[in-house]
Amino acid sequence: SPRQSNIDNSQARYPLSETLQRVAEDAQLDQIIMKTDDSAMAKRFLVAMLSAVFPVGVGVDGLVDDPTFEHNSVFVLELAARLLISNRKHSAVLYPLFLAKFQQIMSCNGGSDPPIGLRFPYLMERIVVTILRSAIHLFDVQEPLLREQLNRSLTLIINLPNSFTRQIGSRIGVGGAIILRGCFYLFDDFSQDDWSNIKVLLDLAAQDKPGRGFVFDGISSVIDSIEYATPCDQPEEALQMHGEEDSSSLQISQHGVEVMASLLLKFLNGGYENDLTFKVPSMKYIKKIYSFSRHFAGREIPTEGDGVETGTQLHDTEFETMVNAIYNDACLSNDVHTAKRGFESLQGVIVATDVATIPTAKWLAFLNMVVASPPSVSMQEARISYLALIGRLFLTLMPNLSDQRQNWTELEDFVIQVSSLVSENLNFGRASPLFETTVQTMTNVVNVMSMSGFHKGEGASFCTWVADTLFVELEKVGAGGGASLSSRP
Repeated sequence: SPRQSNIDNSQARYPLSETLQRVAEDAQLDQIIMKTDDSAMAKRFLVAMLSAVFPVGVGVDGLVDDPTFEHNSVFVLELAARLLISNRKHSAVLYPLFLAKFQQIMSCNGGSDPPIGLRFPYLMERIVVTILRSAIHLFDVQEPLLREQLNRSLTLIINLPNSFTRQIGSRIGVGGAIILRGCFYLFDDFSQDDWSNIKVLLDLAAQDKPGRGFVFDGISSVIDSIEYATPCDQPEEALQMHGEEDSSSLQISQHGVEVMASLLLKFLNGGYENDLTFKVPSMKYIKKIYSFSRHFAGREIPTEGDGVETGTQLHDTEFETMVNAIYNDACLSNDVHTAKRGFESLQGVIVATDVATIPTAKWLAFLNMVVASPPSVSMQEARISYLALIGRLFLTLMPNLSDQRQNWTELEDFVIQVSSLVSENLNFGRASPLFETTVQTMTNVVNVMSMSGFHKGEGASFCTWVADTLFVELEKVGAGGGASLSSRP
């Protein structure tokens, strides 16, 4: 009949329809996706289904003309994904079939040509989702080859044109955040592919607003879940911990600390479309993630090739970027709440840092930056927080930095400029909270630095001079009564 002739012609032109009918006839849906011990049978099912997702040897133009092609392909792809995920123990054998098909559709042909999959955006979106789902469900399978293939699949997403990934940023953001939250303790510290891929993936998703919140939530959730970031050496240990009720025993690697600190700094700086929505909350997590880094002091960390480096805290480059960003973008903000959180975060970073792990030149540069750009005295709350930071810097840094005589000239300039700022505070008015806080803070600094046990190294005399200099400013306004210099040597 004419109707049957049309069906036959359609099947001849679009082999997908015939393939779908064969799948339906050969097995019921529940049989296709059920768990099976027969990996060979599961593999045969997948070969048939993935061949139907994007038939080999069929012209792309012909597929584009078929209004049902993408919908049918997505349907078969979903069946194939269910079969894979429900047969975890065979995933190392089954997933290469997916990777080969994904590479066929998502890779560029001839270098400059765009991936053929871009002509089928709906199918391409579902492939991206399938890759993310596979990573979420299979990343913990202890098969090195499978892990490598999952990373290669994530790279396929990363290498897609921005014009496409920006349209599915929310999907990438959700998937990347779930992978991070569910698998960070499995990321292999002896190979940086896991962390480097998740970093690029999350950064990609955060480029646009729909995915940005998911990325930040994923990062913050991981940080909140960790109480102590002591690293473990074997993935098996992490797996055992994951089975315990106490989630705070989950651990993160040195590379993980660096990756999340880097992403948080972009949120702090408005690095994503100048979006400052996450400025204040990011400071809280920057402070905490930086404090994690002290757990890596003295530990040898493998690097690319056969080399190792000694883990101290975040590298001094990250430290410099972090403190500069917090100070300039948060502490000096015109918003009182943002400035206060910035100073609190900065103090937390200073406390968490072993002074000896950061080059002296970078400490001196930081001191110069802070003293050269104070908040306006008219912004009393910010100025009070600034003074608390100055007090912390005196007590934390001065003993170490003053032990090197070549630093004395720059340190003297710092102290003299601070004295001038203290004088400005004290002359702002006795009835102001700024006056009272300045007296309390500087009195504490003078008393502590004047104690005989405060510092006994080469810089002991310099620390005494600092205390004397600050004490003079207190005496000028008759506020030196609480400071005691009698315990000096």
